[in-house]
Amino acid sequence: MATVAVFPHRSLSRAGLAVYFAAQSIATLGFALLAAWRGIVLAPVFALLVLAATAWCVVRVWRASARGQLVTITPRDVEIAAAGAAAHYHPYWVRVRLEAGRWPGWPSRLWVGSHGRETEVGAFLNDAERRELAQRLERLLRDANSRNGDSGLGTR
Repeated sequence: MATVAVFPHRSLSRAGLAVYFAAQSIATLGFALLAAWRGIVLAPVFALLVLAATAWCVVRVWRASARGQLVTITPRDVEIAAAGAAAHYHPYWVRVRLEAGRWPGWPSRLWVGSHGRETEVGAFLNDAERRELAQRLERLLRDANSRNGDSGLGTR
């Protein structure tokens, strides 16, 4: 059994996020109070609105960066689990397909599937990481199929 955890890059910890918000708030409110002192009375109100919108966006992106995918490959099953949903495939029939971007400069897409059903894996990775993941998944599938020794079709 092999499990590949695919997660986006996340270098900011919860403490780092709090420090970022504190520094951003001090700088923004400092300039807003300076502007209010110079006669722009509504600057602190707009600064608070901008801080709230910025905090909402940054927290949303930070939480999304914790979501990833788990690809579990056994001799009898390939499971791709993400955000509470899971797709299951038989390893003998699974194909890994790396599709080039639609236009030059667009990211590639990595598809894993069989029998007309496919699941995208690693959409948040860059092209080099996606290529490396495709090679790793193909190698793990080859190993799982060689250890299984049969196609799983129930032939006797």
